[in-house]
Amino acid sequence: MANILIAEDDADTRYVLKAALEAGRHACAAASSGAEALSLADALTFDAVILDMVLGDADGLTLLEKLKAEDPGLPVIILTGHADVTSAVKAMKLGALDYLIKPFGNEELLLIIDKAVKERRLRREFDALRSHVKKAHGAEPVFGASKEIKQTADLAAQVAATDLTVILSGPSGSGKEVWAREIHRRSTRGGSPFVALDCGALPENLVESELFGYERGAFTGADRRKPGLFETAFGGTLFLDEIANLTLATQAKLLRVLEERRIRHLGGKKDIPVDTRVIVAANRDLPACIKDGLFREDLFHRLNQFTLRVPSLAERKEDIPALAAFFLKEAERLVNKKVESISSAALAALTAYAWPGNVRELKNVIIRAALLSGGEILPEHLGLGGQNPPGCPPPAAAMSPEDFDLKENLKRSRGETERRLIGAALAQTGGNKLKAAKLLSIDRKALYDKIKEYGIQG
Repeated sequence: MANILIAEDDADTRYVLKAALEAGRHACAAASSGAEALSLADALTFDAVILDMVLGDADGLTLLEKLKAEDPGLPVIILTGHADVTSAVKAMKLGALDYLIKPFGNEELLLIIDKAVKERRLRREFDALRSHVKKAHGAEPVFGASKEIKQTADLAAQVAATDLTVILSGPSGSGKEVWAREIHRRSTRGGSPFVALDCGALPENLVESELFGYERGAFTGADRRKPGLFETAFGGTLFLDEIANLTLATQAKLLRVLEERRIRHLGGKKDIPVDTRVIVAANRDLPACIKDGLFREDLFHRLNQFTLRVPSLAERKEDIPALAAFFLKEAERLVNKKVESISSAALAALTAYAWPGNVRELKNVIIRAALLSGGEILPEHLGLGGQNPPGCPPPAAAMSPEDFDLKENLKRSRGETERRLIGAALAQTGGNKLKAAKLLSIDRKALYDKIKEYGIQG
């Protein structure tokens, strides 16, 4: 079903058009003048417009230009008489999609409308793809030989074949976004955009503008119209991480979008249809959040069409060698050096470690180790607990009683490690602080502060 605007000043023709379109299961709004048509187009979102070339108060070409200026992707079908085909051709040069010559048959009308609706959808999908070009390189793997990861993969494949809303649960750093991408990749939406938003990373007042978009002048600093992520992901998948961080007011708006499949820009007057699959993730227990009054129960039930638990790295330790090898290839690119291998002793240390930070922690450990290694990653390059990496205090058996100041030792150990890593990153990037900050996964200001704190020359 599509939403069609009819702009026709003849009452009989309006009636015929409306009856035919409604019989074809389309929704219609009819305008008897150019002013009324513009008012309706400003208040509502239409999939197509049927526009008469001659209206009582407006020229069809002028109205066409105004409609296309406001919404360039809006398909407009010109309605004309036999003697006015030349004007219809001019209208098509101005962006009209097609034209109908009076008198017309219902089948001809419905065929042209179907063409217009398909054109509208394809344009939305193209705009979404253009605004979000997927980066294939650097994606984290979801492979593994463990029973746990194979079971997760099987469930992901089953739900990917549907259009269900999915809740991903699991500890922080376990790779929930990776699994969201995998579900998207395997789905029928795999050729359309995947867009992710960390709901805990943005200030409360920015989350809604990111999700739903805004119109120019909606708030101070809104100097242009900006589409929301539901539009950016049109035809694809929107992944909302840390969903429990949304305010109750935003949760209510999200529930409305999921039920009605329409959004409204901040400061906007009309609803915009969206076709976007939603996958969410939460580190906190959502039923517990409901009991505490922090999460809407109706939203939870709307989201919870399928739940997929992502195992922790500690539950799938037999996958660590394969994951480490994958991350090593990425680390070589990031640190711009060749690392031949990970020693068997280092692999044993990686497997023995508890991994409280899960896959994310493993990735960062491998990147840092690649930066510090001389060609082969050894246990001392990992900096894992109990391995006494460079810059850390000696083992307890070799320490004198005055060395047992835990706070002071931790502070000194952290400082030495930070100083060493920053120096190595600056050397690796030829003193380029922006690249060094990226390599260290910190922002540039934090790097400048650390350089000043430690008196590092670079």
